[in-house]
Amino acid sequence: MKHPLLELIKLMFTVAVTFSVGTVVSIWLITRESISLELYIKYGAIGGIVGLWGGAGAWLMFYLQIRRRFHK
Repeated sequence: MKHPLLELIKLMFTVAVTFSVGTVVSIWLITRESISLELYIKYGAIGGIVGLWGGAGAWLMFYLQIRRRFHK
């Protein structure tokens, strides 16, 4: 396994970008009326924060599984 901190940063960045883009696209597809650019930015930031937490949680579960497997 590569350095765990680098894997954490990579996973958190990937998931944050995915959640951010997914949130903005979902809102764009769902809403019928026009939404200001400020709201798109706000919802994108919220999606990014949720993605960071999700990426960190996924990394922690993966890291603990690796440690448990190699310390038996």
